[in-house]
Amino acid sequence: MKKAVLAVVVVVVVAAGVIAWAVWGGDDEVVARDTCDGRSYELTVEDEDGGLEVTFELQSADAGETWQVLIEQGGRTLLEGERVTDEDAELDVDVPARAEDGDEFTVTATPAEGEPCVATVTR
Repeated sequence: MKKAVLAVVVVVVVAAGVIAWAVWGGDDEVVARDTCDGRSYELTVEDEDGGLEVTFELQSADAGETWQVLIEQGGRTLLEGERVTDEDAELDVDVPARAEDGDEFTVTATPAEGEPCVATVTR
């Protein structure tokens, strides 16, 4: 009986620690995942070296596709330009940002043919 009580106490303490870490001490990161036109994407904003890092990853259908990518923070352009999917048909873009410049991040990725993928996350 004592072992069962001890096991329950250990489980409760560990669970409380995990919850506390997630609420107060975990990575300060927000993520948006979705699909558009059969392509999956992920937009992540996380703390990085006293600032923020905005990461956009898109899994497309083919390698060598050309995309117009626009990354905005609070309506201000952080990055605008053309990117090409790699040999794994992936598009990866990272850009630094400043926390004081706004909490809303939007990525618009537009293929040469087709509708744009729009991802938004609020920090």
